[in-house]
Amino acid sequence: MGRYVVTICWSVVYMLIIGFIAAPLTQNVFNVNEALIIGVIFGILFAAIIPRITAHSVKDKSKYSKLK
Repeated sequence: MGRYVVTICWSVVYMLIIGFIAAPLTQNVFNVNEALIIGVIFGILFAAIIPRITAHSVKDKSKYSKLK
């Protein structure tokens, strides 16, 4: 459970940084709420997708691994 929380938190931080840098480059106003929402969405997606991808490439005892 902890890795999901950490993934979501880091994705929010990265999205805030990317939004802060990209807003002036695209001549838009930086909106913190949009950056937080997009960061949470990407964090949930990454937290759900990455374990499925890595479980098939390494022998482990994950519930997604078919190599038991």
